[in-house]
Amino acid sequence: MKLTGSVRLELKDEAGKVIEERFAPNVVVIVGKNYLAQWLTANSQSGKFMSYVGLGTSTTPALNTDTILGSELPVGPNYSRQSGTLTATTNIWTNVTFFPVLNGTGVINEIGLFSTVSGGTMFAHQVFSAGITKAPNNTLTVTWQISFT
Repeated sequence: MKLTGSVRLELKDEAGKVIEERFAPNVVVIVGKNYLAQWLTANSQSGKFMSYVGLGTSTTPALNTDTILGSELPVGPNYSRQSGTLTATTNIWTNVTFFPVLNGTGVINEIGLFSTVSGGTMFAHQVFSAGITKAPNNTLTVTWQISFT
């Protein structure tokens, strides 16, 4: 089985108008694959699988050996890591995560998919060649998909 991922970002202004969109394939990292194998073989799966999305500012290219974001925005009520809504259809797992106003503001150059609200295991990582600037009054919706082929 091969795991491939993609991530879509949709930035909206205070009126709800889309001002920027990005779509890119992403790197499913080795520690994420190992986490999935262990999670699938556990006697019970506690909690949701990879429900958190984190934002960062590093422009260092994503590698399959990454275990954390290069420079994650601070974790807290007004910063990075939000929990998403998880769904699955056929062979595609999806996490849709919403970053409200005042949350995750600044220039976002990287994004990661995580098992917990802080620390935890990173499953996938994407770095953008040009950052997305999220102003305090903007919202950001991240749609992360992992395909099992």
